[in-house]
Amino acid sequence: MTMVVSDVESVKSAQTAPKYKVGIFDFASCEGCELQIANLEEDILELLDTVEVVSFREVMKEHSDDYDIAFIEGSINRPVDEKRLKEIRANAKILIALGDCATTGCVNKLRNQWPDAENLKEVYADADIANNEYFDVFPTKKLNEVVDVDFYIRGCPVRKEQVLYYIRRLTTMAPRKNLDLRFGVTAREMEADTRSIIQYDPQKCILCRHCDIVCNEILDIHAIGLTNKGNESIISTPFNKGLDDNKCISCGQCLVNCPVGAFSEHSDVEKAIGLLDDPNNFVVFAIDLTAAAAAMEVLPTDRDDFGEALGSLIASLKSLGADRVVDFTHFNYLSLAAQGTYVSENDDMVFTSWCPSANSYIRKFHPEFKKNLQKVSSPEQMMLDVLGERYTKGEKTLKIILLSPCIVHKGNSKIDAVLTARELPRLLKQKGVDIDFHDPADGVFDCELGLSSVFVKGASSDYAYSLAIIQTAYMRKFNNLDARLAVTTLEDYVHEMAFDSEEGFFNALIIEDLAKASKYLTKDIAKRYNVVEFYPCFHGCLTGGGTIPTTSIDIIDQRRDYLRNFKGESKGPVWFSKQIIEAYDKQIKGGEF
Repeated sequence: MTMVVSDVESVKSAQTAPKYKVGIFDFASCEGCELQIANLEEDILELLDTVEVVSFREVMKEHSDDYDIAFIEGSINRPVDEKRLKEIRANAKILIALGDCATTGCVNKLRNQWPDAENLKEVYADADIANNEYFDVFPTKKLNEVVDVDFYIRGCPVRKEQVLYYIRRLTTMAPRKNLDLRFGVTAREMEADTRSIIQYDPQKCILCRHCDIVCNEILDIHAIGLTNKGNESIISTPFNKGLDDNKCISCGQCLVNCPVGAFSEHSDVEKAIGLLDDPNNFVVFAIDLTAAAAAMEVLPTDRDDFGEALGSLIASLKSLGADRVVDFTHFNYLSLAAQGTYVSENDDMVFTSWCPSANSYIRKFHPEFKKNLQKVSSPEQMMLDVLGERYTKGEKTLKIILLSPCIVHKGNSKIDAVLTARELPRLLKQKGVDIDFHDPADGVFDCELGLSSVFVKGASSDYAYSLAIIQTAYMRKFNNLDARLAVTTLEDYVHEMAFDSEEGFFNALIIEDLAKASKYLTKDIAKRYNVVEFYPCFHGCLTGGGTIPTTSIDIIDQRRDYLRNFKGESKGPVWFSKQIIEAYDKQIKGGEF
């Protein structure tokens, strides 16, 4: 804009007050860019010495239309928004687009792929929104499609240092137009990468690099990274081999931490529907309750109680053609007993087998320890063994569908279809099922295996699966749990647990920060520990790659509470260990399927 320099000079010459007046406004956005300004902390003092903030809804009640500079976050979606933006433009001498929603339309523009009426129907269903200006929408626009924009600050969210820079620049010198914006911004003409169970769509990517930071700096995996330059920049794999053919362990944390859905899972919805619709199949639908707890955030239900919603879901799945619906938790329990039994009978160290991504990490990064993996004791293998023995004697063909919080199971060819918490509502919607029409009392799990489902915190971090394994091992070997448990924290997110008594000693190492794993996986580790457990997901399975993406501790705690309240707490380690040992001996050793 050639008028910008003269405008700033006129502002300087006409203004008698020592400070410029700034207004900060928002339209359709998450308000994360404004939060960056609020997070300036001690730098706010310098900011307030330079300008007077007269309007900033996120942090103050006062508002004035008398401002020189306007920072605007968000895209424009309604006539009322367009009118308000034009009023702001008329008042402001300088207008700055703040963040990607304002500069490009960002994720909000994705809805432009469908008609506005279809979008409203999808979100608001049959709600009465007619003649309400707040629901009168048009295709999303970036700011410069409505008004002249003088400066652009890109980012999702913006860097707070950039905001400070522009305020200093505008109030201390006559600025030039952003020279880095001399080229237009156009969509990337690139196809989605669908080679792997984790898929990437560059058209949706805003290059926030959350996935890059998680994979490389936090997990130390280095399976993905930024490649190419300028408008051709995308997230890719080393040598563009695809995620299944490099160091990726399929934990899905790139997917969970992507704010715009550029990463997604390979969908098994169509495959699952085909299995359910085929009359020649005997379909067993296994539900991991951790995935079901995460799905509560997106399930089409008005039920607040997790147990009731789960009952309605089970009944719904049976109405769709599932011959049996089983609780995957029980195969976790059998796995605990199997691992505890192995540890009690063998001197060599074992890695807990309940996390397939952790096992993949060992195979790819520390193959010298592959001999310490006990694949036959994994929960999914227990499921395949038990269901295979129990349901293969009829004329129909056994097919297994697993609802899982872990997308890594999609790579297991022995499981016929794997659905994530995100895919479950898609399955129900495509089949036209309203789960609230089904009585929760009609939804009861099959194949109980003589086990009482109780809350075990290991599925939600707290390293309790390792505790359950060494409890079971100690009980199996010494027939008691009289030894005192000692827990020692070696450093942040690294702990030792040990049972030590005159009868014997059992211990475990728990690593909750995958980037620290290599530090401890040294040659002598097999001599120092009976059990080693680690996992890549930041709050255990509750934030696995197959759950609903979240970084909210409150939401994670809600998922944990769903499980705890539904299952109830264990009566004690002795009772719990005895019941899973008895079930294991009966089902696996005794073969009483």
